[in-house]
Amino acid sequence: MKRWLLAAAACALHPPLSAQDHPRLLFGREDVPALRARIRKDPHQAMFEQLKANAETGNWGTGPVEGEYDQIISAHRCGFLYALTGDDAWARKARGWVEKRLADASVWGNAKKKGLTLYIHGIFLATTYDWCFGAPSWNAAFSKTVSETLKKQADVIFKSGGAEQNASPASNWQGLRWSSAGLCLLASDEASSAADLDACFSKTCRYLAENLGRGGSGWNCEGLGYTYYPMGNGVCPFGVAMARQNPSKDLRKATPAAPFTLWTVYAATVKTGTGLWRPDFADDNPGTAAEGTMGFAFWMCPPELHPGLKWWYDRTVGPQGDKTYDCARFGIPASILFHPGDTVAEKDPMTIGAWRALFADTAGNGMFTFRNAYAGPDDIVLQVFAKLLGNRGHSGPDSLSYRIYGLDGQWAVGGGRYGPKTNGQDVYFRSQNTVYPGDPDGKLAINSERGRVVGHRLRDDGGGWVVLSAGKNNVGTSNHTRRLAVDFSGKSGAAAAVVIADTSADGRFWQHCALEPHPITVEGNAFTIAGPGGNSLRGTVLHPAKTELKTGMRPRGSKAGAFENNTWVAAPGEDGSFVVVLTLQKAGKPAPKVSASGTWTGTPKGTVTVGGLTVAIEGDAFQD
Repeated sequence: MKRWLLAAAACALHPPLSAQDHPRLLFGREDVPALRARIRKDPHQAMFEQLKANAETGNWGTGPVEGEYDQIISAHRCGFLYALTGDDAWARKARGWVEKRLADASVWGNAKKKGLTLYIHGIFLATTYDWCFGAPSWNAAFSKTVSETLKKQADVIFKSGGAEQNASPASNWQGLRWSSAGLCLLASDEASSAADLDACFSKTCRYLAENLGRGGSGWNCEGLGYTYYPMGNGVCPFGVAMARQNPSKDLRKATPAAPFTLWTVYAATVKTGTGLWRPDFADDNPGTAAEGTMGFAFWMCPPELHPGLKWWYDRTVGPQGDKTYDCARFGIPASILFHPGDTVAEKDPMTIGAWRALFADTAGNGMFTFRNAYAGPDDIVLQVFAKLLGNRGHSGPDSLSYRIYGLDGQWAVGGGRYGPKTNGQDVYFRSQNTVYPGDPDGKLAINSERGRVVGHRLRDDGGGWVVLSAGKNNVGTSNHTRRLAVDFSGKSGAAAAVVIADTSADGRFWQHCALEPHPITVEGNAFTIAGPGGNSLRGTVLHPAKTELKTGMRPRGSKAGAFENNTWVAAPGEDGSFVVVLTLQKAGKPAPKVSASGTWTGTPKGTVTVGGLTVAIEGDAFQD
């Protein structure tokens, strides 16, 4: 069978034939022989072995089965193993976990239950039923009970959505709500309305359009944590199943940005000595439990990106990486189904023009990515966020803010999630890498204004520059323009050099935040952030020429890995303008000397020298 389930059209080749024809959601019974053949060869054999080892563990792929998500996802894994092997022992295990969940009547057809709990139970019961239908241990009476439960779950999700839901059409809640209802309808063998299924599809499409925008590179307005969760567990499984049922209904066509949204899962992820990390914005959560999106990316993304996806999959979670195969939730089943194996030749993403073109997100939410490599701990990634669509769903106060990860560290981070407060306001307001109109720990005039792109240029080596502006940035600074250039050429003598020139009407503090294990020391107008193994970030404030740097530590709104706090450094200023150089050095390498000449207040015109690199700025552009 040609590239089984991998080509863009493959999922539409075998629509379900009739009621009680199973499996039918992600693949058909005619695909099962090829599926069983593929797990006899690596990397899919290694994925299969990992799935068996993880089958009855916590929903994140590790630890004991304790909570309700652990149980229903254990059922899902065991059900897929039955489909892979035909061994009824796995179907019996799946049935045991399903029976435990069915015994809790509160999660089935209950509009008063938290919506997300309804959605996850519906999704994973649907896949388990689809894969185990017809197994010797799933007799007709039990299968009928499960089918009826799925219809009841679909109805309550469709009609009410459950309790506590975020009703914003851009929210991950809505993506999961409509995709879970649709998946339950597609799995159940009870009579249902075609109009209801069509509505689930159209509202899932609306979620993608509202969340991603009508164009651009596919960055999620709520951050990558809220790409993993709804896309990996609901939107993508429903998208595959819907396209198999009706090829004209393809979620990848919901909005021009949709085919690229799972590219974002790969784009900024870096390898470090403490595992995989990546920058995050909005509802800031920099963990990397990708929940199936690593595998589903090969279905969602256009073929020209597949060689780069394979390159980075294999080096992060695959055979050349940590060998977890994206083990959380839907992860390993999605990887087994969609990772192309040897049918696609890998290619370094930095050599793929279509990949690098997505680094400039000018028509979506406005994420700009600068990156030097996809290789290992020496990779460096900087992202800066225009926030072109403003606040949507779970948003953060991060317009014009930046993040820096890589070189085995977390050098510039956000403030975590909303929730915990200091001085009556969410603590994550206080830990943005931006210009503040007053003390970041004082009372802030938070707003939801969007930024705009003034100009940009990206180079083939991953460097370049961007100029962004906002009438007010989200922490209340007026007429803020941020000019930011990144250089990976080595001319500076550093692994990376970053030049930032900020102007504003009333900015009085320039701030930079790092993760807790990175201590910050100050010497005159310069600061040094220490990293693992002696790597470092050196920052120098060139304007104002004289400033008294302040440092400290404050709590995050949520943990980043095991860490609960951020370190920070702030430079006071009086004229609203700041010029700062950041350089990243490997252990044993000195930071290059830096200097500036010109006029920096108001409309900037001058040059910044970083080692052997000269950067010229005039107005709202860098002079190449």
